[in-house]
Amino acid sequence: MKIIITEKQDKEILSFIRRIGIADDVISKINPKDVCEYWIDNDKDALYFADDIIQDIVWRINETFGINSYSNEKLYKFFEDYGYYDKLIKIFHKSFELCEQ
Repeated sequence: MKIIITEKQDKEILSFIRRIGIADDVISKINPKDVCEYWIDNDKDALYFADDIIQDIVWRINETFGINSYSNEKLYKFFEDYGYYDKLIKIFHKSFELCEQ
């Protein structure tokens, strides 16, 4: 089955894919000790933590477009759809396990 997309959609998809590296870079630099020092290990803080990291990623990606803003609903939806919030929540809880060792 073929899926037909417009040229504009293709450019938008490629733009997001190129910028996924920014998200992966931000996530790879999360220090578990910082998480343990500044957050409490509960579901509410885990969600705030994930939101905070996603906002940082969106800000950095927007900067590549020359925009200084946290606004970009398409990016937030993209990260939600591709499980980044869940991934960050797992990293959050895992950080506390690492700090206890």
